[in-house]
Amino acid sequence: MKAGDHRKPSSGGIQKHERDQRHDAKRRVEKQSRGWYKSKLWLARREEQLSSEPLCRRCKARGRIAAANTANHIIPNKENWTLFATGELESLCEACHNSPVQREEARGYPIGCDASGRPIDPSHPWNLTPRT
Repeated sequence: MKAGDHRKPSSGGIQKHERDQRHDAKRRVEKQSRGWYKSKLWLARREEQLSSEPLCRRCKARGRIAAANTANHIIPNKENWTLFATGELESLCEACHNSPVQREEARGYPIGCDASGRPIDPSHPWNLTPRT
């Protein structure tokens, strides 16, 4: 609001905040694993992963260097505590984790290619189709 503007402030921000809080609460109920990320076990695993692999694995595979800030489950845990607690992890930057990872989980193979333009995952459909 500008100086001298006497309009009533919008309550849209408050409504959005309340809506976001309701959405987050609903997700916590629907997805039990959301709370697992605050457990001592997870915090220790995350710290160990990021210490042992401080650079983003996906960026590194593409010839880039980026600091990792997320420990990602290579095999999605799908609400499975054992897989969550013991599954293999990879270190990722925020950009790689927040977009491509979710798409890859839906597709079933990693997105991206090496310097020659070939898909990086052997199970990618391109690599499974015989070329003549």
